[in-house]
Amino acid sequence: MDRGRSATVRKRAPLEHTPPRWLRTALGVPRRYVEAPTPEPMDTPRPFPVSPPDSAWLRMENPSNPMTITGVVGFGSALSLNALRRFVGERLVRFDRFRMRIEGVGTSRPRWIPDDRFDLDHHVYEVDLPAPGGKVGLEALVSDLMSTPLSFAHSPWTFHLVHDVDHGDGTSGSAIVVRVHHVIGDGIALMHVLIHAVDEYFDAERLDGKPEVDAAPSDSPLAKAPRPSKSLLRRAGGGVASLGHLLTMRADSQTVFRQGASPQKQAAWTDPISLETVRQVGVAMGGKINDVLMSSAAGAIRRYLIDQGEPVDGVTVRMATPFNVRPLERAHELGNSFGLVFVALPVGEATAEDRLRVTKERMDAVKQTEEPAVVYAILQTIGRTPMWAHRFVVNLFEKKASGVLTNVPGPRELLHIEGAPITTLMFWVPQAGEIGLGISILSQNGSIRVGIAADVTLVKDPAVLARAFEEEFGALAAAFASEGA
Repeated sequence: MDRGRSATVRKRAPLEHTPPRWLRTALGVPRRYVEAPTPEPMDTPRPFPVSPPDSAWLRMENPSNPMTITGVVGFGSALSLNALRRFVGERLVRFDRFRMRIEGVGTSRPRWIPDDRFDLDHHVYEVDLPAPGGKVGLEALVSDLMSTPLSFAHSPWTFHLVHDVDHGDGTSGSAIVVRVHHVIGDGIALMHVLIHAVDEYFDAERLDGKPEVDAAPSDSPLAKAPRPSKSLLRRAGGGVASLGHLLTMRADSQTVFRQGASPQKQAAWTDPISLETVRQVGVAMGGKINDVLMSSAAGAIRRYLIDQGEPVDGVTVRMATPFNVRPLERAHELGNSFGLVFVALPVGEATAEDRLRVTKERMDAVKQTEEPAVVYAILQTIGRTPMWAHRFVVNLFEKKASGVLTNVPGPRELLHIEGAPITTLMFWVPQAGEIGLGISILSQNGSIRVGIAADVTLVKDPAVLARAFEEEFGALAAAFASEGA
């Protein structure tokens, strides 16, 4: 039997599109919002067109910035290649896009079609960890893979399995470097895939019979469900104002982060940060979890600029930040359903407290605008336009930001894949156009990790930025402790 094909698939109850409580709470999704089950796992999927928003992200692919989401799933024990192949063959490919390919990449009408040559050998690999091993070796592997575009000959995703990884947080075991093209889905959609594939939630009968996991506290913009509808007139007026604001927004300051993109990427990530401590700091200082994390990013970038001998007073460093626009009844679907807001990080503020205060003010202000919906409408439009118009719009907006910053809520409980506990969960967001910096924040099992992805021409060692983030959060925690004293 060809071991690359799932010739025998154990029959299981059809997947219910009912995520665990923590993800429903983050999205505002009710307990049951779709009654119809998914097709049987190995039914041949039907072709369908790539949606305009997905097409917009597909078209942003370029040699300097592959539109690939890269992630690490680290385990506290060993995971064999056979177990990983079983996991993928029985669980992951139940989601149609993972066994379909795109026909017509680069054309105006691409579509998803079944991959007649689907084989796990095209997607699942076992590789050696680069020297010196451990977290450093894993970062080197992630950096190398992050710099390599995915092939569109098959469905654009790969898993790379490595072993004997010391994760640097007291756990060790195997790890998977996951690569998924943005055309398959955004962060919320891919988190939904993970949750429906792990041991705890794969079996629909167990899903009904087990107590559900507690909600993960998160005010991540990407996790937020759209706000209740305003009047049509108010929304139209707000949309016009937001569009005008976006078009007249000046280009971002010409810092070290605005020196152009290159094909070579590097990745790093922080040690775990206590989610409860982040929450307590936010409450004590009048902000929310996301405000604390955004202001920590501002402080980290300020520290880095000063270390590089660059000015910070009067400097604007904007981050393009995703905001969810996915309707509640479509929360389970793959694809991309988010807009963007451009948030100026207060790198000119001298103290951590002031940076948090200004960050909160700016985040509160942007939440009252129609900017996410306007940008999503722009993405829908350029997904249909000729390529020259698409490039013009992307070039226009990429000048307004120095990086991409995204915050995705992850599971609060410890999850398992084929019996192996997931102790590390991290991802890196791709950048578009000439943007060369990405900051990704993910919560998991009571802790937060921050990932840095940067071009080597902009940031020689992204671990320096990761440490700066840890130092900045430490400064906020110290300020919180002194206020409580």
